[in-house]
Amino acid sequence: MLIIRNGTVHDGKGNVMEADVLVKDGRISAVGPKLDADGAQEYDATGKVVMPGFVDTLNIWGCMSPVDKDLLEHSDPVTPELSAVFAFDHENMMRQGVYQFGVTCAGITPSVMNVVGGQAAVFKTHGNHVNQMLVKEGAAMIASVSAAPKGVYGPRNTAPMTKMGAFALLLQALAKAAGPKKEDAGYDAKSEALKKVLDKEMPLFVNCNTGSEMEAVELALKDYDIDIVFTGAYGAKEQVRRSVVVGDLTQAISGNNEKVDFESLKKLADKGIDIAISCCGDVGASGRESLLWNAILWYKQGFSSGDVLKMITSVPARLLGVDDRVGSIEKGKDADIVIWSANPLEHYQAVAEASFINGHNVLDTGGKDHAAD
Repeated sequence: MLIIRNGTVHDGKGNVMEADVLVKDGRISAVGPKLDADGAQEYDATGKVVMPGFVDTLNIWGCMSPVDKDLLEHSDPVTPELSAVFAFDHENMMRQGVYQFGVTCAGITPSVMNVVGGQAAVFKTHGNHVNQMLVKEGAAMIASVSAAPKGVYGPRNTAPMTKMGAFALLLQALAKAAGPKKEDAGYDAKSEALKKVLDKEMPLFVNCNTGSEMEAVELALKDYDIDIVFTGAYGAKEQVRRSVVVGDLTQAISGNNEKVDFESLKKLADKGIDIAISCCGDVGASGRESLLWNAILWYKQGFSSGDVLKMITSVPARLLGVDDRVGSIEKGKDADIVIWSANPLEHYQAVAEASFINGHNVLDTGGKDHAAD
């Protein structure tokens, strides 16, 4: 049992309070002032900022290295049957140490260079083995209508060489999955996987760079009742009606930054549209500081630090369907909690002094490892 005492708690849903956080068996047991916790190990957070662990909606951590590029199955542009679970290397994830910069959970995405890339999975960023770190399989089906698939298949002189080809392949795959099953057709892994999207068991995350690509997706899929989330979404305008996950804006050589209209994004947020910040896009950013740097950029653009915090905690958790476990500091949630020396969205000098995942402080900062039993 662990008690985090006297911290300034930002719960990830817009609430800020001076409170204690009680942790039992790896979960948050209570949040409030002056909690009774006889026998608990104590972590004194006086003068510190207590936040939920950050959730990066889509990234490639744990699956990409200069040698192993196990997310890039480019033998077929339509691969909904693939799962990121089988590309994940837990040791690689821990070596990257993203928890040192507040990220305790991440959606791992198959390639966005396929029209349909496969199924994203959600993992904790520290653990002893894959099963321990896995939060959810099949969190989202990944699709892409950006220029990325053309860049892979165009040079091979195979479809999709154009945007028209990408949409044709996407619609063909969905139509086949929606059609009547022939008894003698045998098992079709692609259709079985996409059926989960059609049955709304899994959202369809569509990688788009421009507003016109998002409008084309709406037009193409107007006859389907599908939960759609736009990712990358650099060109999202105020008329967008879907949740958006805006991709990495820290790559100086990327032209995507010029597409972003923060005023339009503010209007989207004011209308209640879910907006998440992530390191997704045509090329997933893998730097362990990337999510925090992106969040700071949004704060500098005039978004409140409370709203920005939601965009890297409770909102991505909800979009990935894991908000019953992570994304906020609430009773019953996993004890994924980061203690900062100051608010990291407002102060560059802020340092993560403790990073708890399932109630265990996974940072070795020279202090005692405060671990919940």
